[in-house]
Amino acid sequence: MAIDLSPPTQAAIARARGRYPNAQAALIPVLHLIQDEVGHLSDAALEHAAGLLDLPLSHVFGVATFYTMFRREKPARHRLHVCSNIGCVVRSGYDAMEHVGKRLGIRPGQTTQDGQFSLDEDDDMIGCEHGASVATGGTWHRGLTAEKLDRLLDDLRGKSASDGHAVPPIDALAVFCPTPGEKIVSKNIGVPDIRKLSTYRARGGWVAFQKALSMQRAAIVDEVKASSLRGRGGAGFFTGMKWGFLPKDAKQVYLVCNADESEPGTFKDRVLIAGDPHLLVEGVALSAYALGCAHAYIYIRGEMVSEAKILEAAIDEAYAVGLLGKAHISVTGPYTLDITVHRGAGAYICGEETALLNSLEGQRGWPRMKPPFPAVRGLFGQPTIVNNVETLMNIPEIVRRGGATFAKLGMGKSGGTRVLSVSGHVNRPGVFELPMGISFRQLIDEFCGGMLGGRRLKGVIPGGSSMPVLDATEIDVPIEFDALMTDGRIKDVEVSPGVPFDMGGGKRLKTMAGSGGVVVFDETTDVVAFCATIMRFYANESCGQCTPCREGTAWLARVCTRLADGEGRPGDVELLGSIAAGIAGNTICPLGEAAAWPMLAFLTKFRADFEAKRKAGRVAP
Repeated sequence: MAIDLSPPTQAAIARARGRYPNAQAALIPVLHLIQDEVGHLSDAALEHAAGLLDLPLSHVFGVATFYTMFRREKPARHRLHVCSNIGCVVRSGYDAMEHVGKRLGIRPGQTTQDGQFSLDEDDDMIGCEHGASVATGGTWHRGLTAEKLDRLLDDLRGKSASDGHAVPPIDALAVFCPTPGEKIVSKNIGVPDIRKLSTYRARGGWVAFQKALSMQRAAIVDEVKASSLRGRGGAGFFTGMKWGFLPKDAKQVYLVCNADESEPGTFKDRVLIAGDPHLLVEGVALSAYALGCAHAYIYIRGEMVSEAKILEAAIDEAYAVGLLGKAHISVTGPYTLDITVHRGAGAYICGEETALLNSLEGQRGWPRMKPPFPAVRGLFGQPTIVNNVETLMNIPEIVRRGGATFAKLGMGKSGGTRVLSVSGHVNRPGVFELPMGISFRQLIDEFCGGMLGGRRLKGVIPGGSSMPVLDATEIDVPIEFDALMTDGRIKDVEVSPGVPFDMGGGKRLKTMAGSGGVVVFDETTDVVAFCATIMRFYANESCGQCTPCREGTAWLARVCTRLADGEGRPGDVELLGSIAAGIAGNTICPLGEAAAWPMLAFLTKFRADFEAKRKAGRVAP
């Protein structure tokens, strides 16, 4: 049957279409708009979207079914958004997503046969200090034990339909923890009315941008190189060097801000966006000028609905006063910039930069083969730089004070400060901006108030779930990019006892700083069950494009889960190491390593826990 969209939705679709160089790139925003009005994407809705954008229905169907936020069925009476962040899992002592799924007999993205409940996964609900978190309708439930969650489900069965289809707004700033010392990206968080452009400018906002307009673009890039700013999204690559990869003769360049924060254990970007949106907008604008970019995109995680609105309001203010959309006088000639916020639709893989670019182009979020790298051939076939939120928010300070000054704030070859999101068994979880050289012990004892309940530390995930875990003997190492990769106090990750994992060319794997998501767990933690939760996440999020990742992550999840459930078989512990070693280095994108590295690290640091689980389980024939 035909779909009649309201005039406001039609107008919004027209605006969305105008923000991209081709119709296909507007597909995901258009599907969001249609679903927001209709409630789900029926066959008729997909046909309508295909007609609006003159796209093959098969393409629209393929995109709509790839992303978890797009619903093909009518919404349930009660839509449950369950936080599956590993910080919540550790804090609560059980996996709420798995618990709800078993109780209702459905998986994420599915609806019960009676239409009462649907299950959605949100890996970043900022519930790190409370444990299990569930949102339904206009209510956010936190600190849920298994018993409380069961009572919630029973109570909901007798209630009327929920009062909305979106996750209720979450106060991201509730987990920000002010600390003494130099602040760069969090200096304005907590300032009254900082989301207003007038307040931001009164505190020196956009001064760095104006200074940049008086500089040659190459000079700005040189300052960023001198700053030793390293990417804060996970890889830790030098930002200035990355910018330098753009072809010198590029006629059109794109800048993309990666705000698709979905790494389990990481929730800093959401806080930074909500706490100081104008700093991000200025950082994007200044970086775009330095790169010669006329249209920048901010790709924000689809679940961050309130943060996307905050950003869009900040950008609208910048347009209203001519900071965006109008020509500026610069030493390089007139300069005009447009910025578009683009919401994803639920796919962890889109945190990988080439998968993000495909998604931004209105395709499935499948990673691309490299080379060519995005700096040579990226968005819409043009040279493209992709930088993380925190990375870009540092750029105004670098231009304002100079790269050398920024570099001195850091440690070794890593300039500036680090923003860390800490969850798990600490007394004071939250988001902190701290000196680059502090150790995990200092972080836990001095800033997080020590271990919860005075219990003993068992281990620390240093930078999101994809980073190799540390045990309690390895926490005196600085939380700095190079230190975590080279410090002799950190054990080499092994494939099996005595056999180090080879990253290539004989290079050993210790751990990495990653995205700054620190997860602390104590002596009461069931390490095997915790690891199994991580493995199930990666198996679920594998895009399926390449066989080692698609099959390997599924096997890791299956074998690790049966060990955790006390049903391990002879050779299972060795099998996990073998599977992980077979995945690493053999996939199109780093998601393979994101599963394999932590699996190998857990086996290296806590092998006794896995062996104990195996011995306690049944003996399979």
